[in-house]
Amino acid sequence: MSFTEALHRFRVMLWLALPPLLIAAAVGGYWISRRALRPVDRITDAAESISIRSLADRLDVPNTADELQRLSETLNRMLARLNSSVQRMSQFTADASHELRAPVSLIRTTAELAVHGGRTNGEYHEDMVQILAEAERTSRLIDSLLILARADAGEDGLQRELTDVSVSLRQALDQGRKLAVEKNIELTASLDKQPVVVLGDGDALRRLFLILIDNSVKYNPAGGRVQVALSTSNGQALCSVSDSGLGISKEDLEHVFDRFWRADKVRSRGMGGAGLGLSTARWIVQRHSGTIDVTSELG
Repeated sequence: MSFTEALHRFRVMLWLALPPLLIAAAVGGYWISRRALRPVDRITDAAESISIRSLADRLDVPNTADELQRLSETLNRMLARLNSSVQRMSQFTADASHELRAPVSLIRTTAELAVHGGRTNGEYHEDMVQILAEAERTSRLIDSLLILARADAGEDGLQRELTDVSVSLRQALDQGRKLAVEKNIELTASLDKQPVVVLGDGDALRRLFLILIDNSVKYNPAGGRVQVALSTSNGQALCSVSDSGLGISKEDLEHVFDRFWRADKVRSRGMGGAGLGLSTARWIVQRHSGTIDVTSELG
């Protein structure tokens, strides 16, 4: 057989064998790719089935020690963070609605009684005083809610500049003394004569100190004492607020900075508390790169 004939025969065999080989390669490649991508399909189907109502569900993690396992674990961690955030938002909304319902209902009921008439001037005056008190409480609650909402959104709105902490504390003390006089509480302060300068927001710090003083006065029996001290140590500003108040049990200490939490819900609500003061205080402290702690016992 000549070389030309052999080449022609090889060419014919190649043309005859090429289509089946291409078909077999295509089928094999499709089968292999589908088998390799099957875990991806399962992850996709599972991810599409998860909604805001089922964020507690998790993807099955293949034990393959490859990119698919890492992808599944990453998605599960993301779902855990989303679930935690949604739960906090839902709880925040429910608590805020619950706290706003009571004062709004009271304002509406009192106003309806006043509108219907048949009341003396003294009763009208009492109605207006009650409406004003509830309106002020609601305004404070809304302000706290707005602060915490901005905090959750990462928008603190604080003006950071060199500020004297003692000035903010003295302003809070001036406001706190008015509250203390009403309850016959002795409010004393021990402050450094030298300025205590930090990088922060003076108004936010004043609000922080007023929250702490207000709590000490509010949950203190008549004739009690509140002591405020400000000093410096190793370049840090140290402020303490101590009182002779009701005290907090050991079991409740870990919750005092939680939103809408109150050790005695009935008594706290009657005193005008909504359980947002200390959580707001903690946020202000944290935004100033500080720490806040509490020590107490019942009585």
